[in-house]
Amino acid sequence: MKRKACIALRTFTAAAVMSVAAVQATAQELQTIDFLTNYAFHGRHSPFFVGVEKGFYQDAGFDINIAPATGSGFVVTAVDAGQADFGMADAGTVVQAVGKGAQVKGFMVFMDTTTSGLASLKPYENPEDLIGAKIAASQTDSARVILPIIYEQHDLDASQLQWETADPSVYIALLSNGQADLMTASLDGDVPMLERTLGKRDEVHFASFSDWGYDVFGYLLIARNDSLSEDPESAERFAEATRKAVEYAIGNPEETAEIMVKHNPTLNYDTTLTQWQQSIKAIRTPFVEEHGYGSATEARVQRTIDLMAEAMNLETPPSPDQVYHDTTAND
Repeated sequence: MKRKACIALRTFTAAAVMSVAAVQATAQELQTIDFLTNYAFHGRHSPFFVGVEKGFYQDAGFDINIAPATGSGFVVTAVDAGQADFGMADAGTVVQAVGKGAQVKGFMVFMDTTTSGLASLKPYENPEDLIGAKIAASQTDSARVILPIIYEQHDLDASQLQWETADPSVYIALLSNGQADLMTASLDGDVPMLERTLGKRDEVHFASFSDWGYDVFGYLLIARNDSLSEDPESAERFAEATRKAVEYAIGNPEETAEIMVKHNPTLNYDTTLTQWQQSIKAIRTPFVEEHGYGSATEARVQRTIDLMAEAMNLETPPSPDQVYHDTTAND
């Protein structure tokens, strides 16, 4: 009996050692990568932490380090310099940077449309409704470039736009006291903050630039050109893991906010949930319904380039294949 027990113990021990060895081997096989979000952690970044929590990135062979950046320009510079493997950056910033020589490309569309627009306390359904209204915007706000482009598309006179020059920190105050009729805002950032500040006293309305014809991609996942050429499989696996994470996050917004706060305890659950729910609106679009999440067509990439080139006065705009690498080309 004692001998059987010893044999059983040795068998169990050997199995345990093999199990530990298998886990260690698996861990050793994971590819460690550094990923940068475009800014301080925010509800829109929740899917990346869902990917960690649910094991989507590990299943794809990655041990991922997620870090916040200080803007899309920083992300592009860091990825271009090899200081990060992948990053999330505004499509306009990518177009501008590539046009100036940056060796990076988008390989997945994370957010289909821009979240930029105008917030107000009454609805402004069409671009022409802005005529006579005061718009709070800083001197360097991108809306001062985007709205004239939209007005040109609609055969409207942009000189009729009235700007209330102000620092972003006072936009809400100007809107509340009637000194401004609208303020430049992001759907998934400023709008939730405005709703929280005003409470139930006022209803907040949002006019999206994309709905008015400024049809550019929102955020892209980017990598260095040489990385995409030499190891396209890594980008493909990362894109697929992110796609799974986004789909899960869309279907489970409350749990997604809980996961985000679990990994980032300084964040507020209610704010994070609201931010993510608003982000979903820029992800689930008619284009995505037709082409699938994360996809880009050459025509849509070209339109993004054309609009950005006009907005930023790019002398030599890049071509679509310089801006975007299609990870689904070999599917």
